[in-house]
Amino acid sequence: MSIQSGSTHGLKSTMELSQPNEAFRPFSLTTSTEDATTVLDVSDYMEEATHITFIVDKNDLYVNFGQDATTDGMSMLIPAGTGYSDTGISLKGSISVIRATSGNGRIVGAIWGR
Repeated sequence: MSIQSGSTHGLKSTMELSQPNEAFRPFSLTTSTEDATTVLDVSDYMEEATHITFIVDKNDLYVNFGQDATTDGMSMLIPAGTGYSDTGISLKGSISVIRATSGNGRIVGAIWGR
């Protein structure tokens, strides 16, 4: 008798059980001032983030990893209705945002790591 993945035995293959990231943390923040705001500090939840994905809505935001976001071109401009995703990174500091225009923006996303 052979045992197959997905059969009534409910067994999973090694690949199905493999989890490359030990930690997961969702996040969400809506800006309320014109100053840089820390969305989260990675070290509060894991040693390092190796994958990040997020979307920005309501208004454009500048996003920075590891230091305060700025509007001087040193931070990523993420237009409202778009997002960003990256893998194979080593993010250990903060994720910070600042409004690109006068209206408040929102960032919603998640990090994975160890």
